[in-house]
Amino acid sequence: MARLLSINGVPLIGLYIRLTENAAVLGIRDKKIEEILKEELDVDVVQTTIAGSELVGAMAAANSKGIVVCQYARKKEIERLSRVFEVGVVDTKMTCLGNNICINDKGAIAHPEIEKSVLQKVAEFLDVEVSTGTIGGIKTVGMAAVVTNVGGLANPNSKEWEVKKIKEVLGVEVELGTVNFGSDMVGTGLVANTKGYIAGRDTTGFELGVIEEALGFV
Repeated sequence: MARLLSINGVPLIGLYIRLTENAAVLGIRDKKIEEILKEELDVDVVQTTIAGSELVGAMAAANSKGIVVCQYARKKEIERLSRVFEVGVVDTKMTCLGNNICINDKGAIAHPEIEKSVLQKVAEFLDVEVSTGTIGGIKTVGMAAVVTNVGGLANPNSKEWEVKKIKEVLGVEVELGTVNFGSDMVGTGLVANTKGYIAGRDTTGFELGVIEEALGFV
């Protein structure tokens, strides 16, 4: 049975959670949600803000190698993250790295205007090939798609060449779909790894069917 969730009363769960194969960051203090993440996705969970923001899904990019945050991350936050992640810090104007990088363990697609120094640091620290581009015509690619190591869900407006690029760079096939009753910014309403997924509370049965197929759970 699909797990649906809201955080702070809203279904935009992808803004408050950053997830990898083995670990998750949760931006709010909520033991119940922490337990749901552990049970549904089989991950270690650390609760912290990043750069003072609860929106850790927007602020951080991560895969199994580690997590990358901007220069405004606080010392205490980095210490907390270090309990479950290797932590890399980059100096960037695009401080919302989770919004601007779509990544798995095989590759990454980044906002086309992100600094080259950031691309290089992400590639080296997270051990992936990094390319720039759009998904569904959207530059904030981290919120336009959710990609695991076996599949993914992408913005329904994605062009054929964008889907092809995801396959080439991230090494997975993706389906096009929505979350939360028609939202095309799928990263705001879905978190997933190869062991499971959690969708925003307003996600419909039809949308869940597409998600499960896209992520390889059917």
